[in-house]
Amino acid sequence: MGCGNSTLQHQHSLTKKYEAGTIRITAMASGLAPATPYFSPYTRNRVKQASAFAQRLQEVFTIYTPVAFNLATLGQIPASPEGMEFSNEHIRQSKIFCTLGPASATEALVQQLVTAGMDVGVLDLSTGNHKEHQIVLDRIRRVEADQACTVAVCMNTKRPNLFTGRLFGRQPLQLIAGQSVSLRGGSSDGHVEGGLDAKSGRITIFVTTDALCQIVKDGSTIILGDDSIVLKVTSISSDKQCEATVTKALKPLGEHCQVIFPGCAIPSPCLAQPTFNDIKNFACAHRVDFVSAAYIQTAEDAQYLRRFMVECDHGETIRLIARIENEVGLRNIDDILGEADGIMLCRSSLAFELGPDKLGLMQKLVAAKAQAAGKFMVVEGQVMDSMAWQPQALPCEMSDVAHAIFDGADGLLLGAATSIGITPVQAVQCTAAVMSAADHSLDGRQAYRHIHKTGMGDSDSELIEPFEAIVSGAARAALDMRAGLIVVLTTTGQSAYLLARYRLGLPILVVSQSEEVMRRCNTVRALFPFPITQAPGDLLEAPLQEGLQHARDQGLCPSGCRVVVMAENLADGPDTLPVLFTRVAPGDAQQVWDGQPDNRVHRTLCPQTASLSIADVVTTAPGPRHTKIMCVLDPAAFTLSTGSRHKPKRPEGLLARLSMGSPANPPSKGTGTPVKTSPVKVTAAVSPVSGAIGAVQAGQLGAGQGGELVHELTALMEAGMDVACFDLSQGTLEQHLDLADHLVEVQQHAKQSGKQIARVLNLAGSDAHIVSINTASQSTELQEGQLLRLIDCSSKEGVGVSKRGSEDTSLSSSPVVLHCTNMAAIMLESGHKLVTDDGSVEFEVVIRDAAKQQIQVRSLTAGTLAAGQQLRDAAATEQAGESELTAADAKAVQQFVHRHFVEYVAAPIRSLADAVALRQALDQVEGTAIQILARIEDVRALPELDKLLQRVAGVYISRSNLPSQLLRQDLPQLQKLLISRAKLAGRISICSADLLASSHAQAKAAPAEVADITNAVLDGCDCVALSVQQMQIPHASTRRLQASDSNSSWCTTDGLADDKADSDAKARQSGTFARRSSLNAAMASLSTVLQCAEGALNASAMLSYLKEQAAKPLPAVYTAAISAVGTVLDCHACLIVTLSRGSQLPLAIAVGRPPVPQMLITDSKATARLCSPAFGIFDLVVDDMDDVTGLVAQARIIAQEAGLWNGRDSVVVVREDDGGAPLIAIQG
Repeated sequence: MGCGNSTLQHQHSLTKKYEAGTIRITAMASGLAPATPYFSPYTRNRVKQASAFAQRLQEVFTIYTPVAFNLATLGQIPASPEGMEFSNEHIRQSKIFCTLGPASATEALVQQLVTAGMDVGVLDLSTGNHKEHQIVLDRIRRVEADQACTVAVCMNTKRPNLFTGRLFGRQPLQLIAGQSVSLRGGSSDGHVEGGLDAKSGRITIFVTTDALCQIVKDGSTIILGDDSIVLKVTSISSDKQCEATVTKALKPLGEHCQVIFPGCAIPSPCLAQPTFNDIKNFACAHRVDFVSAAYIQTAEDAQYLRRFMVECDHGETIRLIARIENEVGLRNIDDILGEADGIMLCRSSLAFELGPDKLGLMQKLVAAKAQAAGKFMVVEGQVMDSMAWQPQALPCEMSDVAHAIFDGADGLLLGAATSIGITPVQAVQCTAAVMSAADHSLDGRQAYRHIHKTGMGDSDSELIEPFEAIVSGAARAALDMRAGLIVVLTTTGQSAYLLARYRLGLPILVVSQSEEVMRRCNTVRALFPFPITQAPGDLLEAPLQEGLQHARDQGLCPSGCRVVVMAENLADGPDTLPVLFTRVAPGDAQQVWDGQPDNRVHRTLCPQTASLSIADVVTTAPGPRHTKIMCVLDPAAFTLSTGSRHKPKRPEGLLARLSMGSPANPPSKGTGTPVKTSPVKVTAAVSPVSGAIGAVQAGQLGAGQGGELVHELTALMEAGMDVACFDLSQGTLEQHLDLADHLVEVQQHAKQSGKQIARVLNLAGSDAHIVSINTASQSTELQEGQLLRLIDCSSKEGVGVSKRGSEDTSLSSSPVVLHCTNMAAIMLESGHKLVTDDGSVEFEVVIRDAAKQQIQVRSLTAGTLAAGQQLRDAAATEQAGESELTAADAKAVQQFVHRHFVEYVAAPIRSLADAVALRQALDQVEGTAIQILARIEDVRALPELDKLLQRVAGVYISRSNLPSQLLRQDLPQLQKLLISRAKLAGRISICSADLLASSHAQAKAAPAEVADITNAVLDGCDCVALSVQQMQIPHASTRRLQASDSNSSWCTTDGLADDKADSDAKARQSGTFARRSSLNAAMASLSTVLQCAEGALNASAMLSYLKEQAAKPLPAVYTAAISAVGTVLDCHACLIVTLSRGSQLPLAIAVGRPPVPQMLITDSKATARLCSPAFGIFDLVVDDMDDVTGLVAQARIIAQEAGLWNGRDSVVVVREDDGGAPLIAIQG
């Protein structure tokens, strides 16, 4: 059977095979009664309708994430009004699944995990045996009894054993692109070996499946290992052998490599004998609560597995979770939702099949469909994976967790972090904290309206079942009454499960005597179980009052709040409709401030709207990129003429992380796709690693190093860099100026000579930022008089120290070592004082070592110090002129103004006064034309955010420098807040994150990183900053793979050269080519992720949001810009041509997020560079703008040649008349 065909025939053939086994499977047509439905018949019909409705909306399935929060929820200011209690206690509603393994299987650790927040313990039968897992299961049950809590248990079934077989001589096989190979199906044991036949020259690879030639067909793609080897099937030789051609081979093929068939239906492991044995002899025998079945591909798979479970003893009580792991399962998601009780999205497996570019969109679509169908959905795939080897999660991972909750997921599965991680308890605690903050950032009323519309259709035209109507009415009543709690008295849990899908933001207390119902609550968001000894029956008041008292004691609701109660099955019969009534929580009623809008608190709605279909996420056809890319360049990794540099630490690690495919072999389906130019700008910050590409490739360069650097920067610009950022916190001013000189030469000699690259000068400011602390928790409790050592991260010694600096105990006699950036700001003489940015801890400088950029300080006060905080000169803090430029920053601005004009200056802004003072300081150094990008580094700036935005050109969101007063779990919400407010103010936003920072040893970006980039685009950021300075310090996982000698040489990513001798010119030349190719592949991969995210943007919803939320009255230019975008949507135009000498009009149009490119025609290069970071703007600089008709015709030709316009559809022309008023016209 070939790819794309129905899998049903194949499943029947497998069924016949297993009927002769030890476990007899009843045929599907035998009339066996189905398993007990998860919902009542009313709900079952509703699920069918929801699935059919979702199918009808497949082309335009709208995903709406109504994130809304108050500034009071971020940090401690502004405080709640005097005399009022703040009701948001941040009770976590989302669920945490933990894979239990060697690092977490002891009873003590299980107890700690439950205390930290584990809701479901997952036993993965792909590893270990029944006896080992039974021991862990018994420990969970004992902990559950000891702590009087509810913990559900889920069993993961085995994945299919699709691997390559043994090789001749047990030696790896080096493949070359273009080679022909033979693949043979069947088990490969010690008597059968593959490899290169020396006599015939044929290469044979064995695959451990008898159905190889049923799975593939001519043209199918086969991926071996970690996407490093890709084959394409050319013919089918027999029922067990096929011929293929090698299309990519980045490293040798080893034994037992995983085999993946993208887009092909594989023999479902849920119909395999081992799965039946595991279900009968473990899941049913030990009465686990859930079975998570691997590779569910069709509804028939789920039906068949459920029927088998019903036949087993105690199997009728087990609920089925369908794991979506390949394209076939994703295509059949609507049908699978009608049969399974829950969905688990396996992002890692899907990334291999479909590539990582659309993982964020897949997650949103599956979560939305599951929510509409009333089924719970769990996200799996490298969640918080970095905490497997370090005690602190990356910002992109916390953003990934938060956005999974925003997307509608009920829970997340922690894998390596809890099964083999060094700090499993901290991983659960960190996940729980991020989830709690995200749970309470959703607007319940907006979420209810959306799910009521998409889950049930238009109530005016479609019949709603009575059961659904009553549940929906309970949700609406809770919102209208501003209830603090919903209580559901139930014997089946049906109404509670369905009520939870509305995402009201309120806890739902489920009161039931059923142990099964209690455990199932641990998988559904917002449900909190409260067991009672007997069924509620007709006597409701006693169990209801017990439940209300329990809710009040546990902090689920405030005293005296209103409570909506829904009770089902009051009379005999399973289908009795529930009844609704209200109660009041115990305790004295208090005036509760719930954070709703008033005169004292500003509430911000930050919605995210996307339009997706299954076809959108399984096929790749991206258009031009609109989001821009900024590269942050650090001269420390370059070989510059101003001085020597240190040899960098494995800079190819960056290239390996960034390249999601082989540059020599263009990515195919499953490995990424060729990328066109995108309207989204990419800001390339000139960082040490980025800039070092040319220098590193050439080794320690001599007199010709400048030319090599120009060559490399040219390649960087041609790869897609739109903005270059010079970060003064890294390197010296002279090095940055030298780098800027080379960038000017690049623009003069690059092939894209007309492309204008914006330049951003990122000022260091007066603070040093603590990057890491050599403690397990990345924080320390300081005692008065304690000594600490501060080291510059960019120094040779600082680079050699990892984030887990505790591995190096020989730093000094000081037990606590802080690794900081911008040490120059605090290199003070002995006796001077330092203070943290929040003023909580004060230090005195004891020893100053200027040569090594190190100081030793003594703590003058006790307190807590954590990574992410900032240190500053205490004397400068007390001065009134704190907002002015430091001497070093002022000198840098003046030098850049004189030698190289910069369009933007990014500076730390702590208040409105800072922005005013910075503007004055720039004017004094002849920088009147320079625009300001605000780096918000203090929560004191948030109350004045709207006023501050009127003083600056945009915001630069660098998460490493966000306010340390905020908890880390609040950072994703702060990013959404800053982007939304900037958008409403008509300002640009640049988002800097650890893009591709955790994939040190991978060929693909991690799911968290892809989701982070996707959500930044959907939130509305204009430009993504590729910040790579952090990548100079390898993570612990990478260090384990490296040689012990930190100065040892390393190989290029594609094996073209092994730079073991700097004097080997030939090796250096090969390395240069290899790294340049990897960089191009990296930029192309990032562009693909951006393009895919842009394809899901809902321009109409974005425009409506701007109209409704923007402050009135709107300036004339913004009114014209909104009209222009609306015209594009109304007439289905494919291009906007804007003629303007200034930047205000094109930037205003970019704020409206038009779904088509905007071609800016201007006679000012300065205007073109100012617009370079903005969304979707492509510049065309001309000498004269008098001939409007001719310029528009020229723009149409250029746009068509560049692939920005199809040459047929309408074009919207926007220009300014002689008085400066915007004019809009449509050309056919």
